[in-house]
Amino acid sequence: MNPSLPLSLVLGLTAASLPAQTQFTSQTTQSLGDGCNTMPTGTCRMLSLPTSLVAQFDASSGTVTVTVNSYAFCGVVVPVTVLALGLQPANVPLPVFGPSCMLYLHPLAVLANANEPFVLALPPGVPSLTFLAQGAALGIDPVVGFVVTTSDALAISLQ
Repeated sequence: MNPSLPLSLVLGLTAASLPAQTQFTSQTTQSLGDGCNTMPTGTCRMLSLPTSLVAQFDASSGTVTVTVNSYAFCGVVVPVTVLALGLQPANVPLPVFGPSCMLYLHPLAVLANANEPFVLALPPGVPSLTFLAQGAALGIDPVVGFVVTTSDALAISLQ
């Protein structure tokens, strides 16, 4: 396998381009691991509802929209969400964020934005593609300061 091919595929997914005609007609997803919400925030838990990841395929625009769903309350704000993309699974402990926090993929690209969905342009001419995605919410709590939670990872397969 050409060593630059995985990177080319991920860069193709993240490229901002005009909608492309793709050969994909359907998407399936499979959850990998659990998210982690372990940091206490004053009188309530940061994002006590789990941070989750949702992927939605749009054949007409040739895109997959990945949304990091985070729930902020009790004075917590979530100004930034992060999305890691890769092709191979991993189990890397992230103890600085909490004892149960894990990174479930080897990232080839890491994207961040102001808590908006990530729109990934799909590479044209590829008959099938599977990639991994995992999200994180970066929150600010008025009591404890900076807090990070992670989602589960998704294996996103396009056919």
